[in-house]
Amino acid sequence: MEEIPLQYLYKLNKTDIPKAAEVCARAFQNDPVIREIAKEKASSDALYQIFEYILKSQMENGQAYASSANLEGIALWEPNDVRKPLGQRLRHLYYLFQIRSQLPLLNEISRIDKVSQNLRAKYAPPVYFYLALLAVDPEYQGNGIAGHLIRPMLDFMNETGIPCYLETQSSQNVAMYEHMGFKLLASQGLPGTEQTIYGMLKNPDGKVS
Repeated sequence: MEEIPLQYLYKLNKTDIPKAAEVCARAFQNDPVIREIAKEKASSDALYQIFEYILKSQMENGQAYASSANLEGIALWEPNDVRKPLGQRLRHLYYLFQIRSQLPLLNEISRIDKVSQNLRAKYAPPVYFYLALLAVDPEYQGNGIAGHLIRPMLDFMNETGIPCYLETQSSQNVAMYEHMGFKLLASQGLPGTEQTIYGMLKNPDGKVS
């Protein structure tokens, strides 16, 4: 993946993954989708293990940035056209083995992710950057951290001419992303929950959505 020169943000490295996983676990502790698929409030330890697995796996192909070295918020971006070599796939299996006790919850998350994948396959353009993860520590929510994390990427997108695609399960977030210039492409109910997922796209400035 081309290096994203987001000089105003802190780029995560492998040593940051434990703390980043803690931030993600706290951010998603009360997430409506997580609560429904977990049948109850998921434990902090379970969420930590799952997000540690996600970060270990997806940072190999994507790039993760934080609002600062304190990791108040985290955004993980991926190109959509990544091919994973055999060695990387084997490492991912090893990471998965390490969290085998969380497979029931991870399987539910994977089931929801298939809906996301279908939305992207149907509505996203051939080439785009994907916002795979956005998490803001509850202590810092409401302070503009999400926008601080996303706007530098949008500047980079305008320079390269590559669109950005994301999904959210919050109608409130839809309004926030629309304010940033994203367009709602499609929405779909998530099976087994009362929640809806929204697919959104931001084309580079000057290009018609």
